[in-house]
Amino acid sequence: MLMKEDPNRVTHNEIEIKLPAVDLAGLGRTLDSLGFRVLVPRFHEWNLVFDTPRGDLGRSGRLLRLRSAAGRVILTAKAPPAPDGNHQGYKVRRETEADLSDFNAGREILEVSGFVVVFTYEKYRTIMERNGVKVMLDETPVGDFLEIEANPRAIDDLAAELGFRRDDYITANYRSLYRASGKTGDMCFHAVPDESSED
Repeated sequence: MLMKEDPNRVTHNEIEIKLPAVDLAGLGRTLDSLGFRVLVPRFHEWNLVFDTPRGDLGRSGRLLRLRSAAGRVILTAKAPPAPDGNHQGYKVRRETEADLSDFNAGREILEVSGFVVVFTYEKYRTIMERNGVKVMLDETPVGDFLEIEANPRAIDDLAAELGFRRDDYITANYRSLYRASGKTGDMCFHAVPDESSED
């Protein structure tokens, strides 16, 4: 029996890198001049990473995340990074996402199922796009980053266009970057700016 495609569920292979952004606003202007358009204006993200009490998901390279962002509630599961020799130097993962209607209900379902929150992080993000190449401008408590999601050739072309080299590519997740900075606990802003006052 054929099952109808669920429009609230998306599964795909994610290929991406992060780049350090010293001047995020300047990068945004450069991307605009290169023909990138804003898909989603700057918004706040709140993320909860879940695991078993023993940390089984993290040890196996899997991710289970509940996100509230730009009016959406998204449950995400990511498989371990793919050991793909053709994509060395990039972060390649199988990702499945589903839209939920209620953040608190989603959290309760996961916790009743035996999962616990092991890491909380937040950031501000702007999403831009050009010809299928998606770019995220991220403001985080551990610094600013530019994230490029596309096929490897498109990633390399855009990174070079922006003045970056392959040595600049970052494949670590934000939790790893936060820990590498010497910080502990959750990756949260000390004071979240009042979004109603933004231009």
